[in-house]
Amino acid sequence: MAETLSLTYKNFRSLEDVSLEVAPLTVVYGPNGSGKSSLIYGLLTLRNFLTNPNQNMPSLFSYPSISLGGFQEVAYRHSQSQAIALSIAATSSNLLSSKFTLTLQESGGLVNLFLDDHFPDRSAEKLELPSSLGLEIAVPYRANQRTDGEFAIGDRDDVEETGEGYAYTRAEGKLIWNGVSLGAQLNVDAPYHSALMARLATESNLPMELARQTGFVPLRRGFSKPASGLVDVSSALGNEEEVASLLAGSTDRFLVYEISGLVEKIANRRIQTQSQIGTSMFTIDSVPSGKGTPASIVNEGFGINQLVYMLTICLYSRYRIVAIEEPEIHLHPSMVRELAIALAEIAVEKDRRLIVSTHSETFVVALLSQIAAGKINTDDVSFVLAENPNGSTVLTQQKANRNGQIEGGLRAFMASEAKGLVDFLGLSSG
Repeated sequence: MAETLSLTYKNFRSLEDVSLEVAPLTVVYGPNGSGKSSLIYGLLTLRNFLTNPNQNMPSLFSYPSISLGGFQEVAYRHSQSQAIALSIAATSSNLLSSKFTLTLQESGGLVNLFLDDHFPDRSAEKLELPSSLGLEIAVPYRANQRTDGEFAIGDRDDVEETGEGYAYTRAEGKLIWNGVSLGAQLNVDAPYHSALMARLATESNLPMELARQTGFVPLRRGFSKPASGLVDVSSALGNEEEVASLLAGSTDRFLVYEISGLVEKIANRRIQTQSQIGTSMFTIDSVPSGKGTPASIVNEGFGINQLVYMLTICLYSRYRIVAIEEPEIHLHPSMVRELAIALAEIAVEKDRRLIVSTHSETFVVALLSQIAAGKINTDDVSFVLAENPNGSTVLTQQKANRNGQIEGGLRAFMASEAKGLVDFLGLSSG
């Protein structure tokens, strides 16, 4: 997984110009209409393009839970004169940082890849790369264009060190950029550079791969059918049948046990799948931990139904980023607390980046209390306050200290509580 991951959006909905550093668990909170969902939708737009660039503009802005419309509907303040720019940047080691940027205009767009190598001065090998590669494209884009850039690799002689540093032998090559992936090839056969070439290919393509491997948990009921049939599971998990099949063990037969353990901890239920003899159909059942009658997951309440759906997506092995809209909906506060802890554990133990939008003070405080207790590392959770004072989203990136305190406090919740107290006491600002 990336050591660092960041998102930058310009002129996308209410996001005029914002950047977000993504921790293993990034919690975005704030009032309605502050831009929390737009942060998620921007990432999904990148996923849509990189998964299938050959689709029209409205399709790029269409997600499992909502379709936003075309360019004018999505552009900041509905301006057709300003381009929308969506970027994802990643670093996985001390070799290379790379950033992919999709720029969309009313007709057509640009795709850019920015590269920044940062080898240590005494590294055994050294890269010389172009700082960026770019293409003008039509939308839809058939990925049938390319541009090349020259690069070189230097190999340190192990004989002596000169007064000006190390002497290098050079192997030159070219980078091939088609707008959705980068290839690299040397002009000569240099097998001693094969390991570095493999790292170059992997790390330069990292932001695009992360965007492709992004899952999404929308704000809706998870399972709606009493029985499902096994279907092939795709990387997109495009419908509930695929999620159900994943849970039933079509690709990972141990996943249901892991999810069942988490659901039991959060909601005192165990989850099991049951095949219907003589058919390819199966049910997903919820079983009370103590005494009680098992029930089909579709007959459980919204909260537990959505909880199982959410955890299945979060634990899907193909996903490296998962965006979740308001996971606390329809959950009792005690369950919200346990869910927050579970998501933090998944992010760290499964090496995921989870981006959660929430209105729940209980969710946020649960994480802060775990930090204060020393059970969650401060580097593993980031809190982001989203506000929209004048139609333009402002993000305040916050980090808790070891005592579970955030400088400035949880302003969005504090303001609401203060108003409630004023109303309760019958006080007047006049």
